[in-house]
Amino acid sequence: MSDYILTHEAALRSGVFFGLLLVFFALENWRPRRVQNVTRQHFLGNFGLGVFNGFLLRLLMPGGLVALAALSADSSLIGWLKSDLNIAMPFWAEIALCLVLLDLTLYWQHRLFHRIPLLWALHGAHHGDRNLNVSSGLRFHPGEAVVSFAIKGLTVLLLGPPVIAVILFEILLNGASLFNHANWSLGRADRWLRYMIVTPDMHRLHHSRQAHESLKNFGFFLSIWDRLFASYQDEPAQAHKNIALGLDEVEDDGWRATLRYPFKSLRLK
Repeated sequence: MSDYILTHEAALRSGVFFGLLLVFFALENWRPRRVQNVTRQHFLGNFGLGVFNGFLLRLLMPGGLVALAALSADSSLIGWLKSDLNIAMPFWAEIALCLVLLDLTLYWQHRLFHRIPLLWALHGAHHGDRNLNVSSGLRFHPGEAVVSFAIKGLTVLLLGPPVIAVILFEILLNGASLFNHANWSLGRADRWLRYMIVTPDMHRLHHSRQAHESLKNFGFFLSIWDRLFASYQDEPAQAHKNIALGLDEVEDDGWRATLRYPFKSLRLK
């Protein structure tokens, strides 16, 4: 299985990404959670930002996180556990441990993006979207994409995960972002799934205009971190169909507003 993933990495990444994008797009049109007006221009604008960020990161670091994982194999936490402490772990357990620790890193990264003004100036562009849908999972300012990559890259260097773990993590990262932002009604399944993973309802609350709600539910994939670190909120003050999304200071939630937001945000401070 590992050899197959390594050999067909590019096809798996693109196949999973575009497959899930189409599936969630179909599901949110078939069974929407909220009535929203997502125009073609809005959807393509978000999609374009995601594609641009992907090209930008490949330009800055052609090998991506996989190259960093290959560099850190010996001088890292995992290497130290195996060589210095002689802790033997099955390969699958090593991969699972790395995925959990990378997920924890994203949780704290997300909290920092909301607490540090300069980082919020970048991340706030993502929160400006008033029509949360599957394309919102691609709507990130290029500055945030670069800073986020640097944090993940540093984590990979310190952790030293197997290359296969990094590939699986990035596939999971893209898939979870599409899933969490989709305007899709899971019905009762949402209540059960959130005991394990972050669901669309759980993440939608985080996009509320209510300041105290936007500081809840920071999780990326596993929901345990919000419960463990006291940032979990079960339901929004308003019903999901009525909850106000976006930011008060962002009147236009198109791609141009996304790119301009950091400069506007810093001026407001």
